[in-house]
Amino acid sequence: MIDLLKISSIAIIDEIEIELGKGLNCITGEAGTGKSLIVDALKLLMGAKASSDIVRPEREKAIIEALFTLPGKEIVLKREIYNTGKNRCYINGELATTSKLAQLAQVLIHIYGQHQYQDLLHPNQQMHILEEMAGIQRDKIAEAYNNLLLAKEKLLNIQKMIEDAKAEKIDLEYRVKELTSARISEGEEEKIIKELDIGHRAANLKQDALMAIDILYSGGSSVMDLAGQVRRLLTNMLAIDPDIGEVIKGIDSIIAQIEEINYNLKDRIKGYDFDHVRIQELESRLHTIGELKRKYNTDEIGLLNILRQLEARLSMIDDGKFLIDDAKNEFENAFSSYIKEVRSFLHTRESFGKKLCTLINYDLAKLGMGNTKFSIQKSDGSVFDKNSINCDIENILPSKALRGEFMISTNVGQDMLPLARIASGGELSRIMLTLKVHQRKSQDATMVFDEIDSGISGETAIMMANRLKEISGGTQTIVVTHLHSLASLADTHLVISKGVSGGTTTSYIKRVAGKERVMELARMMGGVNPSDTVVAHAKELVNRT
Repeated sequence: MIDLLKISSIAIIDEIEIELGKGLNCITGEAGTGKSLIVDALKLLMGAKASSDIVRPEREKAIIEALFTLPGKEIVLKREIYNTGKNRCYINGELATTSKLAQLAQVLIHIYGQHQYQDLLHPNQQMHILEEMAGIQRDKIAEAYNNLLLAKEKLLNIQKMIEDAKAEKIDLEYRVKELTSARISEGEEEKIIKELDIGHRAANLKQDALMAIDILYSGGSSVMDLAGQVRRLLTNMLAIDPDIGEVIKGIDSIIAQIEEINYNLKDRIKGYDFDHVRIQELESRLHTIGELKRKYNTDEIGLLNILRQLEARLSMIDDGKFLIDDAKNEFENAFSSYIKEVRSFLHTRESFGKKLCTLINYDLAKLGMGNTKFSIQKSDGSVFDKNSINCDIENILPSKALRGEFMISTNVGQDMLPLARIASGGELSRIMLTLKVHQRKSQDATMVFDEIDSGISGETAIMMANRLKEISGGTQTIVVTHLHSLASLADTHLVISKGVSGGTTTSYIKRVAGKERVMELARMMGGVNPSDTVVAHAKELVNRT
């Protein structure tokens, strides 16, 4: 509950401090004194969009601060709105984001305004209210419907691809044959270019290789001959110096390497025997690959990928029936899953709805609508009766599949009709009150009603006052009201007034009791100058409570 609310520099409010109590807190005052600003301040604390215009002229910032007492702890929420448009939010003195402040405040405060009964005029909003009260969400249904859309899209794509493939069969077969006969392999083009480069320089390469062999191995005074001479000299030294054996091993290794180089060069020379025919073959092959690359606007790997894709499209023609059957099965499974989710959701919603209708009708009777019957129209399940494959899934959108509407009969013997068609403003206010009472999520939350009693008087007003008093027994309730019958039941009665000082209008708020409270109730009944009879009646109301 809210123990203390401080508001500074908002419009005509300079600085007020409101001590709220348990039970029913009523805020009254003449029109234009700033009653609505109290509710607006709480909305700002709940994250409502703030404009710098609300800051009192010549002030730097507006401040809303509230102390909440919960079982075992206290929470202080604060929001500052600067005349520059900036915001600062605090939770227990620590900086917080506006969204974080709003997230917490919206758990602690529930505000129900006069305008909110307009939600009851729209079936979609009605079902949203019902589902929130039932504690159910459409997340799984949305996911199941999305899976259904994907399955339908996949089926349509496969059917189209198969039809396209059939229409292009001759062209597909031609292109597959063209690419297959080319026998392209990955990296082939690079190998051909390298081989052609060698072929064009084969004569020079062969000459250089022969000269290298001559110098190393077969020519006069070759490296091999010189190495042999060195070895013979070392062998002679070995007879006198045994340690020279390690040096001989080294020269033997050199001789072996020369022989290996000689063999390798001779092998390479065999590869340099290019004729014009081979070169023409390589150039023709390179041209073929190049033409295909230009035709398909891709590289060598791309050609291989295109071939695989073309072959896959051709195989779709042969495997088309199996592919379509698989896609149909997938769609049927997605359809069944969606239906299952929708029906389970509706069952839960309708079961809760029956219990809620009993409670609503009981509450309406206590609010002077004993002949009124409230019910909830069930969703029409016939949308699922058609063959799933041929159905238009737009017709089974969650918004259509989960349709429902609040129904009402205001007189005995009358048919149940949509709430929006026959309910008056006063009836809507009372229905909203009963719904919102059952909609509250937590007994710890403070319920704020902003003039929902507008347009109500007489016996109906007394009944609504008694109902709000009953509600306040379970949770702190704040009501901005113009009804004396409601204000007379308040556990805490607060009066807002305004005055002009120094050319500036300022609102004030005070808690009234005793004679002051009697006079406020009298004003609410009889105007600024109530008669003695009205004052006596007001005194009687105060003494009665």
